[in-house]
Amino acid sequence: MSEASVPPPSGKGLLLRLLRSLAWLLMIVAIILVALYLAFGPAHLIDRLKPPPPAFPATVVETPQAPATSPVPAASPAPALMQAPADSQELVALLMDSVEDIWGEFLARGDYVFKKPKLVTYRGQAQYPCKDAGATSGLFYCPRDMSLHLDLDYLDGLQKGAPEVGDFSRSYAVTHEVAHHMLNLVGINTWIKDFEDAGSESGGPERLQLAQELLADCLAGSWASYAQRKYGWVKPADVEAMLNAVITYGEEQAKVPGKAAMRDPLTHGSLEQRKEWLHTGFESGDPQRCMQLFTGAAQ
Repeated sequence: MSEASVPPPSGKGLLLRLLRSLAWLLMIVAIILVALYLAFGPAHLIDRLKPPPPAFPATVVETPQAPATSPVPAASPAPALMQAPADSQELVALLMDSVEDIWGEFLARGDYVFKKPKLVTYRGQAQYPCKDAGATSGLFYCPRDMSLHLDLDYLDGLQKGAPEVGDFSRSYAVTHEVAHHMLNLVGINTWIKDFEDAGSESGGPERLQLAQELLADCLAGSWASYAQRKYGWVKPADVEAMLNAVITYGEEQAKVPGKAAMRDPLTHGSLEQRKEWLHTGFESGDPQRCMQLFTGAAQ
């Protein structure tokens, strides 16, 4: 007796099975696409493309050493603090080595790398290389090509104007401009520019510029917090006298007939504001404290 043969499936039944399989496949694809959209969709992508908020690497907290089990010999006398060279060009070279050591080590704690600014020294006046043409004097920083321009005559004038704090004044003026380079390296300049371009309700560009200048003061104070351990002319007690001397000299230079304008006259903000934020950096040594300027602390 021959085995009964199974009739082949009808065309209609095969089509239904194919449609059912296709429906399940489309459902799975839809679920996957929804999951991908929720994880990587435009809203999250825009968030990732936004500039990160200003940040600096956290300071390293030194762990206390275990007490010695053997008698500790008498500590040798601390080495004498270095004195500032009289020549402004030599002082600039000294300061540039110092900021590379201090900021380079600090940035190495985070995801940043210290890059030397292109140093340009001149006397009297120079053509302004950043945006527009024209003569300029004093000290200024160009973010576009990371160039630091230092007027040695201006530094000499700070020394002569108030000799008792002249070395500190010269150092502050240089490290304030270096601080603008630091802001450029960690992206804060771009962050501020994005706020300006977006018309952020943060008090207008004048307030942002003021916060940027006071932030540079605070970072100069952070540098000084470490530099005072090595340089005898960097003293917390002299901060107010030094700032007075710098602001007075900048105002005097701005009134000299025929003198080229200074792009950064170091007179932004009141004496009290500048003193407050320079002290904040000096006393804490922590640049993250300076970021309070962008949380409404700078009025």
